[in-house]
Amino acid sequence: MATVLKTRFGDVQVQKEIIQGDFDNIPIIDLAAMSSPDLEEREKLAAQIYDACSRVGFFYIKNHGVTEELISKLHDGAHNFFALPEEQKMDCYIGNSQRFRGFSPLYGEHGDTEIYEKKMGNLSEAFDIGYEIAGDRQKGPNDVLPPDNFSLYGGNQWPKEENLPGFRETYLSYFGEVLELSRRLMKIFALSLDLPEDYFDGIVKYPGCISRLMHYPPQPVPGEEQVGIAIHTDYECFTILSQDTVPALQVLNAHGNWVACPPIPGTFVVNIGDFFAFWTNGIFKSTLHRATNLTGQERYSIPFFFGVDYDATVSVLENCITADNPAKSGPVKAGEHVRKQLANTYVNYGEKVEKNATVSAAA
Repeated sequence: MATVLKTRFGDVQVQKEIIQGDFDNIPIIDLAAMSSPDLEEREKLAAQIYDACSRVGFFYIKNHGVTEELISKLHDGAHNFFALPEEQKMDCYIGNSQRFRGFSPLYGEHGDTEIYEKKMGNLSEAFDIGYEIAGDRQKGPNDVLPPDNFSLYGGNQWPKEENLPGFRETYLSYFGEVLELSRRLMKIFALSLDLPEDYFDGIVKYPGCISRLMHYPPQPVPGEEQVGIAIHTDYECFTILSQDTVPALQVLNAHGNWVACPPIPGTFVVNIGDFFAFWTNGIFKSTLHRATNLTGQERYSIPFFFGVDYDATVSVLENCITADNPAKSGPVKAGEHVRKQLANTYVNYGEKVEKNATVSAAA
C-alpha cells in the first residue's frame, strides 16, 4: 500500500512502511558511550538512536572514531579522481562491471522512477566500490568470499596506479574503518530494539557494503535547479555519509517540507535504509532525501551504504509486530533486493551490467 506526499515538486508516492516522520531538524548524537564498558551507558545511547530512527530516520554522529586525517585524505582522493581526463575515468566505467561498480558519468543514473518521474539523469558523477576482503579488518589472507548467488561479491574496478598513486590503498583503509564503525553501530541498533547486542553479528560477516565518491558540479545554467541525486530512499540497513563544506542534502518530512542537512565539522550523517524499515515494521524510518547543489561551487561527498550478507534474509522482527501494527512485508532476500534496486537506478546501462553478470555466471 502506498500514500502520497504533496511537495512543491509535485506528488511523491511512497510506501506506507517508509512514510516520513514529523520533524523539522536533524538530531546530533555523540557516540562516545558506544565504547563504554557500562551497559547502562550503551543503553542510554541506544535510546537516543531509537528516538532519531523512529522520528526522523536521519541523525548526525560525532566522536565516531574515524580519523579526520583519513577522511580528509580520501576527500583529496575524490578531488583527484574526478579531475582525471574523462577517458581515464572511463577505464573504470560501471557499464563494464558485473556488479555495478566503477565510474558513473554525469547524468548516468536516475532516481527511483516510481517516486520521482523526471527522466533526466542526476547532475552528479560517481565512483563506486563494493565489499572486498582487502577492505575488511576482520579478515585475513586465507579468507575467501562466500558463494556469489547474486553476482554482487567480487573485485572492484580501480584507476591505474600511475594515474592516482595510493588511491586504492587510501580508499580501502577508509572502507575498513567505516566498516568497523558500522558493525559497532549494529550492536547499538540491536540494543535500541531490545535485542541482544550480538543479535546481528551472524549476518554481517561479509556485509553487502557499497561506498561511493560523489561529485556534484555547479548548476550548468544559473538559476536552474537540476537535482544531483533525485528523491530516493537507500536500499540497505543504513548509510554513513561524509560531506565536505558545501551543502546540498535535503530530507523530506511528513508535511512535504525539505529539511536541510548541512555539513557539520567532525560529524558523519547517518540515515536509515529500507532493510531496517522492513525489519522494524516501519518503526525505523527509511526517509526520502535528495541532494541538489545550488551553491555555485563544486561539491564532493562520500556515502557508505551498510547492508547485511547478501545471502541473508530480512524478516520483520517479532517484537515489532503488534495487533495494531501487523507485519507490513514478507521476508526479503538481501542480495535479490539490492540487485533489483541497483538495476533500477542505473537504467542507462543496467542491461549491459546484467548481461555481463549473466555471462560471468555461465562461464
